[in-house]
Amino acid sequence: MKKRGVSPVIATILLIALVTAAAAIVFLVVIPMLNPAPKAIVQESNVVLAGDGLNYTVTITIQAEGNDILYTDVSASPIVSYLVLDSTEPFSISNGATKQIVFTGSFTIGIEYTLTINFSSGESTAIGTAVFTPS
Repeated sequence: MKKRGVSPVIATILLIALVTAAAAIVFLVVIPMLNPAPKAIVQESNVVLAGDGLNYTVTITIQAEGNDILYTDVSASPIVSYLVLDSTEPFSISNGATKQIVFTGSFTIGIEYTLTINFSSGESTAIGTAVFTPS
């Protein structure tokens, strides 16, 4: 009795399918793990009384690391009744670049505030936190 193996055509098709499946697994699982998560690094913050005499202007220096980031929103703790970004254009920072972001708000003298600045980067998010006390 003769034993027959898999035909060369079928073997070639199976090898191509196996290599394609392995490449897809590497592309979908391993490659995203190699990309670093984006970070928003707060380097310094400066608080000055705004020109209106009622509000304060907060200038925060932020560096993007790992990817480009785009400003989405800001929150303050304790809560501030008036807090806005001083820019009409979308605020973005390129990977490795440093920019200043300016907010105006009705902060109270002597109270320590924490500003949480949220950024998006594709499907990821980055958060920068600045702590300051108006004087």
